[in-house]
Amino acid sequence: MSKSSRNLSAVVAFLVLGLLVALVVFVIKVAYDEPLPPDQQETQASDVSITTESETEPPKDTKIAFFHTNDINGYLVDTTSGSANTFQYRLAYIAKAVDDARESSDFDDVILVDGGDIYRGTPISDFTEGAAMRAAFDIMGYDAVTLGNHDFDWDVSTLATDTFCSMPAYEIGEYTGDSGIPVIASNLCYSNNHNRTLFTKDYVMVEKAGYRICLIGYIPDYLDSIKASNAEPFEIHADLGEFSERIKNINESEKPDITIVVAHASPDDLAEALDANEVDLVAGANGDGICGTASNGIPYVCSVGNAEGYASATIVIKHDGYVSVQEPVYNCITEYPDLLYDTLSNSGSFNEDVLKLSHDSWSAITEQMNEALGYIDTSVETSNTISGSTTTAGNFITSLILERMKKDGVAAVFCSMEGVSIDKSVPEDGILELATGDFYMFCPYNRALLIYELTGEEIAKLLADGLTDPGFGDQMSGLTFEYKNIGTEDVPVYEIVSIKLSSGTEISVNGTETKYKICVTDSCASKPGSVFEGKTPSQPATEAPVDNQVIIALLRERRDKGLVHIPTDSKPRGVCLDAPAETDETEATETTETTEEN
Repeated sequence: MSKSSRNLSAVVAFLVLGLLVALVVFVIKVAYDEPLPPDQQETQASDVSITTESETEPPKDTKIAFFHTNDINGYLVDTTSGSANTFQYRLAYIAKAVDDARESSDFDDVILVDGGDIYRGTPISDFTEGAAMRAAFDIMGYDAVTLGNHDFDWDVSTLATDTFCSMPAYEIGEYTGDSGIPVIASNLCYSNNHNRTLFTKDYVMVEKAGYRICLIGYIPDYLDSIKASNAEPFEIHADLGEFSERIKNINESEKPDITIVVAHASPDDLAEALDANEVDLVAGANGDGICGTASNGIPYVCSVGNAEGYASATIVIKHDGYVSVQEPVYNCITEYPDLLYDTLSNSGSFNEDVLKLSHDSWSAITEQMNEALGYIDTSVETSNTISGSTTTAGNFITSLILERMKKDGVAAVFCSMEGVSIDKSVPEDGILELATGDFYMFCPYNRALLIYELTGEEIAKLLADGLTDPGFGDQMSGLTFEYKNIGTEDVPVYEIVSIKLSSGTEISVNGTETKYKICVTDSCASKPGSVFEGKTPSQPATEAPVDNQVIIALLRERRDKGLVHIPTDSKPRGVCLDAPAETDETEATETTETTEEN
């Protein structure tokens, strides 16, 4: 129901209530004005008891707790620590928060929805083709989900939804079932006939605390970010004017008490574009936890990806039907990771069914994760920089990618330290075996590897950008360089003095003619202001190889040839020409220890 309709109902209810009060006053006045016989007046005065308006219990508001997740990306469990003792059971923790609201006397009911990108991103989900996630959502009792772009990485119509417009059935170990959770995306159409897809709903009606609530799905036009063959059958009608009209038609047809948009889109922008008379709340995605209220009065919520938290709000319905949304907020759960470990001290902090599913799902893929690929005899670490921001872990990962990509003529590889997630420490006087699971943890974000052709001048800019901001690509293999800080210590400005490829070829830092093939992760290439802006890679990101898969394929080939020792690399990449010639005693000790470890 629209807000204007609710306000009109409130006015009518108020007028009716006023007439009833006036009538009661009139009756009482008449009763008191009517003269009584003298012998009855005293008795009447003592027997009459009038309940005043102030003593009447006011009507109780209805409160519905609203929970929202988005961009979970397969993070039923975060296993990137590499140790079962420090796995983070994120969805089991979120599920307990929802359980607590369902059992609380503070709320009359609960709504739970998801904004898409549910499946791809972790071995637990990838190796089970999303079955672990579908089982978890069934246990948690989601009311509806929409589709993110990564939900098209597989066959969207069989693994993200089904012919009943719901999340598909699942089977993983002892867990089998079919949740029937509706998949809503009102603007996803077939490209051949422009009709709505048959495997998603426009909206779903749910009843909560006696009120009819309409959940309407919306997705932006993200088809360019989807593998071409998977995107080809579809088109997305993303025009917001058209969507607003669709909301209005649905409201007129269904006459809901509350209307909520569930979208895989930035929630603030979407809320600003919609009609506050038709929409009570927007739940979005890709917004890094932004929650608030648009200038038109529509509240919005959004969580952070990888199940690092959840968004919530309280929907309040007054006795006259007026709806308001209070306290839209993002709740981070990873600020204190110790609380997410499955320990005795944390017992009672998890939904036990989701926790058991998490353990069983990990056990189901253990054999695949434990496939031995080789060993290292030197630790690789994400800290203890060698020079600039170069680390042994960054060297390790980029060197392996370069070895694999050389067949494509790649001269150097760049990635960000932000995409290399774990350390591996070799026992003293020993070796450390590495398995497939280790490389999913080294590179947990499935970064696409893009190939570009850059001039010497552009490579120099890339190197200088990486020194300033790791997001541009501060880890690399295939070249070394020298640089100066021509700014200040507080505000550095880096100038690249020389560049040399591992083959010995000198690259002119001002060169604009000769070009070199450079491989870079998609996150670095897409960073605003990067040297790659406006350039087209040799193949689109949706078709490009993925970092962890490339490394695993390389190490399988090496292993099958008997090359089971995996080389590490502790050589510096960049050398600062104006670095202090001497260090204090503490720094010298730290440098010596780092060199000895490497």
